[in-house]
Amino acid sequence: MRCGDFEDDVTAYVDGELPAARSAQVRAHLDACAACRATETLLRATVARMAELPAFEPSPATRREVFAKLDALPTPWSERVRRWLRPAVLVPATGLAAVLAVSLRMMAPGPDAALGMEDASVIELAANLELAEDYEVLGLTDMDDVEVVTKLHELEVVQ
Repeated sequence: MRCGDFEDDVTAYVDGELPAARSAQVRAHLDACAACRATETLLRATVARMAELPAFEPSPATRREVFAKLDALPTPWSERVRRWLRPAVLVPATGLAAVLAVSLRMMAPGPDAALGMEDASVIELAANLELAEDYEVLGLTDMDDVEVVTKLHELEVVQ
């Protein structure tokens, strides 16, 4: 195999981050390749010297300054969308939308309520068209006459 195939894995090998199978492949290559073995030796020496350095601890002022700069950065749109798509936000929002849709549907006037009184009387006339045609034959064109006929059953017969 070529050195280029192992170049990226040497650092991970030194840090012990490779899976066992890949680690064995890198070890075999390092045993066979002097240039990569020199790179491994240099990396191990660098890691050892870095471990000797004291840990960096920023001052509280530096920490505040860095965090202020991070907060000032604009949030990418993908992060803003991801915030809304979290279950903690999405589930209640979906439930609220469903309740709102059902409420609006229940409160919406039905098809009859959308009709005006004039339209309602036309519909009533159409439903009773046969009866209305009979009134016409009898010559009952005045609404008062029609009212009298509808209340005939309430009149008492006097003897």
